Amino acid sequence: MIIRYLGHAFFTLTLENGTVIAMDPYDELYQYPQRRIPADIVTMSHHHYDHDGIAAIVSENQSIDTAGSHTFHSHGVTITGIPAFHDHHQGAHRGNNLFYVVEAEGLRIGHAGDLGHLPTQEMLKRIGKLDILLLPVGGKYTVDAKEAVQVWQMIQPTVCIPMHYRTQYNPDMPVTTVDDFLTAAAGETSTMPLMRATAGDMSERTQIVVLEIEGA
Repeated sequence: MIIRYLGHAFFTLTLENGTVIAMDPYDELYQYPQRRIPADIVTMSHHHYDHDGIAAIVSENQSIDTAGSHTFHSHGVTITGIPAFHDHHQGAHRGNNLFYVVEAEGLRIGHAGDLGHLPTQEMLKRIGKLDILLLPVGGKYTVDAKEAVQVWQMIQPTVCIPMHYRTQYNPDMPVTTVDDFLTAAAGETSTMPLMRATAGDMSERTQIVVLEIEGA
């Protein structure tokens, strides 16, 4: 599996069989590069414009925006949407959110979307053991850096990849940079342009991987 970061909360997972899973795509967002990519499966954690930019996907696809288990036998993929909230007030301020768990090629990848609170014990049970956690860390609209560390410690993935933070492409967004999370986490960190992950090599990874923004 190849994991690429396209900025904000937008990732693609490319499987060995050629299947492409796009997660939380944006269309037009601040100064981020405008994306036009093919994908077979698209997940959207909630319907805010910066997470459901389906116009960025140029191919025929199967989209997911609901809770529950979704199995794509022809692609060898199962994706489970776990209900969560976009804020600390059970969605009263910003609405609902879905935490997706992707199971493919013997790996379990969690995309937290715009998680705005610490996960409940029920959520943790449903999330289970993750190889890779894609976690928002910038605050304001999601958990902040310190809360993100708590989420990371509660879920205990093998690898955590931070997302949804301030970069040179969204300098006016009222969120913090990734550095606040890295400082608070104090974990072993590496930076790379993309991540090639297999079920057999996860133990060799650093605790936190910062992915460079694809094509930036």
